[in-house]
Amino acid sequence: MFFYTINSFTQINEGQLNEAFSNLGDSMTIEAFNFDINKIKKFNFQADTILLDTTLNISKLYEFNYRRKDNFEFIKPNNVGQVYNNLSYEIEQSNYPSIGFNANKSIIQFEDDIYFYDVAYPVTELLFKTVYSQGQLTDALFTTNVNRKLNFSLSFKALRSLGKYQNSLSGSKNFNFTYNYNSEKFNSKMFYVSQRLEKHENGGLTTISIDDFESKDDVFDERSKLNVKFEDAINIYFTRNFFSKNSFNLTNNKKKISFNHTLLYSTINNTYDQKTINNYYGELNSGLISAKDNYKFRSIFNKISLNLSNLIFDSIEAGLINFNFEYFNLNNNENKIRENSNLFSLKLTKGFEVLDLDIDLQKKINGERVGDKYMFVLRTSNSDKIDMSLKFISTKFHPGLMYDYYDSSFKNIKWENSNKLISINSIQFKLNDKRFGEFQISGSKIMNYFYVYTDNQIEESYLPVLNQASFNIDLLKFKYNKNFTFGKFSMDNTLLLQKVKQKEYVLNLPKYIFRNSFYISEKIFNNVLEIQSGFNFKIFSKFFADEYNPVISTFHTQNEKKIGEYPIVDFFLNAKIRQTRLFFIFEHINSSLTGNKFYYTPSMPYRDSGFRFGLNWNLFN
Repeated sequence: MFFYTINSFTQINEGQLNEAFSNLGDSMTIEAFNFDINKIKKFNFQADTILLDTTLNISKLYEFNYRRKDNFEFIKPNNVGQVYNNLSYEIEQSNYPSIGFNANKSIIQFEDDIYFYDVAYPVTELLFKTVYSQGQLTDALFTTNVNRKLNFSLSFKALRSLGKYQNSLSGSKNFNFTYNYNSEKFNSKMFYVSQRLEKHENGGLTTISIDDFESKDDVFDERSKLNVKFEDAINIYFTRNFFSKNSFNLTNNKKKISFNHTLLYSTINNTYDQKTINNYYGELNSGLISAKDNYKFRSIFNKISLNLSNLIFDSIEAGLINFNFEYFNLNNNENKIRENSNLFSLKLTKGFEVLDLDIDLQKKINGERVGDKYMFVLRTSNSDKIDMSLKFISTKFHPGLMYDYYDSSFKNIKWENSNKLISINSIQFKLNDKRFGEFQISGSKIMNYFYVYTDNQIEESYLPVLNQASFNIDLLKFKYNKNFTFGKFSMDNTLLLQKVKQKEYVLNLPKYIFRNSFYISEKIFNNVLEIQSGFNFKIFSKFFADEYNPVISTFHTQNEKKIGEYPIVDFFLNAKIRQTRLFFIFEHINSSLTGNKFYYTPSMPYRDSGFRFGLNWNLFN
């Protein structure tokens, strides 16, 4: 309005005015704007930096799921948002106790999954994907730098999926807020994460329904006609985490000395609700007509440290850690588990000409349920062709507080134990060569392995029994990945070989997992549209897979039924237009050819064939 008013009193004609406005806006036009994708970065609280990748590649297909991670070492559930079954054993990195309900670990975000951002332009990322029967999965992120030093981000992920089987509805709401400030004198990072998981638990098919499912009777192609173990059981897992890390630089020279403070406050609530009672968990306590177990966990992690550099190491960080927690039954909070623990922490980094050395030590001073952690990492540096690393980690950690104390509404589900800390010593070697692929080999020794089983003398019982192995378990893993390209055609291969040495079958894993993706890549319409299309094939050997136990959200071991050796073939068509990636997936297209022998747990079928689509859209302002 200001410029228009001036113009109304001048002699400039309309053509000259348009030219004047055009010249004024040249610096803001897209043609004059020099966009640089390298100026969009994200990093976790350990300062591992990742550049935003908007390309269309096969890894984007693997990560286009609810977890936003590659599911190679998991079996997917038959509904989105339910817990994943393990095909491998992951080495625990944390030495601090948690609430338990360990099956939820596959679908919740931990501190390592939260990213801070540093972007030269405001960035929005939108994800949408269809689910099963009713609902959708959406994930939205917005981040911007207020100035060169200050950034914040907001993200929200929501899910609702009805599922095809009775009582299998799942829903979740995840909200993240991050803040990141960097200057020469002061660095600050903060995040707040709220996660709510709602899982309707059916416990799998009944024995009769398993026979009906495998009979391939057309009547049961409508999966909701199959009977399940639990008709109205619901698990709600709600967690909130607040993280803050502040670093104050105390010097002005190159040899920096900084004072650091780190705070992590966590709360977790888990509620199991079941109104229709059957024989799988037995009778209720006297006076109850329905089951409702409600447990809460609160913890505060405080760390103060001093970071400096000297003539020997590039960085030395020495500090003290205080970790205190409480765990209790909300229905009866008289029997609380409380503990206040202290640890000494030391981190060392040293860069050589071709190698980098990282050492992370945490030694317990006091506390029964907190363990020690020792980690040494040696990796190559400044190498464009070969990345190589050697890692040794030794940790002790508690299996979960709910496995120490639990008093359920069910009369026969209660215990008060003093579980030993699980101890793992592991050595891992990784080699990534652009010509020959990526190799990983690891050997681990597991002591006091914790597991849950059920009493086989009671038919179809889901009553959990807790135990720790009195023997050591040796685990050897070899993993190889290589993408071969032949012109427009590509073939991505991943193979995992595993060998478990144990006296009893308590850690059950498949001997091999293999995945192959064969696809074609092409650019059409004057290189405007990029497409990838092909088949994804996955198979794993037969093994005694764990069964899911809903009341404690934990998988229990079983040695009666093996699953596996059924191929899973997906057909996919991916496309990219500018910063938008489209995904069209026909899942398990061969389900009708292999017979109804595909399972995710011994009593829960894997996914039937189906079509799903979605998009991942990046917007830069």
